[in-house]
Amino acid sequence: METLSYTLGMSLFDSFSTAQQIVIFALLLSTVNPVKNSLAFLGGLIGAYFICGFLGFLAFDQLMSFLSSYFPSTASMSDTGYYQLEFASGMTMTAIGIWYYRKYRYAPPDRTHNMLVARLKSVSTLFSFGLGAFISISFFPFSIPYLIALGKYSVLNLTLPAAAGTILIYNFGYAFPLLVIFGIYLVNRNRAGHNISTLHEKTRILNIQLTTGTLVGVGLFTLADAGFYFTFGQILLNGRFL
Repeated sequence: METLSYTLGMSLFDSFSTAQQIVIFALLLSTVNPVKNSLAFLGGLIGAYFICGFLGFLAFDQLMSFLSSYFPSTASMSDTGYYQLEFASGMTMTAIGIWYYRKYRYAPPDRTHNMLVARLKSVSTLFSFGLGAFISISFFPFSIPYLIALGKYSVLNLTLPAAAGTILIYNFGYAFPLLVIFGIYLVNRNRAGHNISTLHEKTRILNIQLTTGTLVGVGLFTLADAGFYFTFGQILLNGRFL
């Protein structure tokens, strides 16, 4: 149960931290074939993310070694230097989140949003599937929650069937916000007053809220982690966050 709770918690955090796939999914509900396209996108997103995660679990040490050649490692830093860096990172992310919200909360849809809406309006089911797969594959190396979860599964020495099942549960948790949006769409699509422009506006607001929440949430979390170290001289988390 502890592993299950951890998996679902990390997967939901991962989903909200990559809010763009939620926005694209909502926009696909305004295409010519909304149900087919959104389900195809969901299939590509989950399928590719599961494969990336399972392969990453099988070769976790090699994956970390590969990523360390492109991203700086904090393993060699002293605790004081690390938590100073974490505190500065938390301050930066929190400030960016507040700035982003203040700048875009009342702003009209920008050119990029309008171009995305126009481009997605007539996409095919195959394109939707490929788009979902592309997002998962391209985001995987930067998905810190997923990589942390895979590291925990590796330490637990799970068998291959258990690892595959756990990673699959992670992926369904990752897709849970999309499933909620899809359910709301199915319930409301035949009701009076439901229209595409309303959906687009709600999607734009959702993107701003999720992006802001992720930046500020992660920023405050890292500030708390660093603050605990400097205040009490002890480590809050069982390991380094960054």
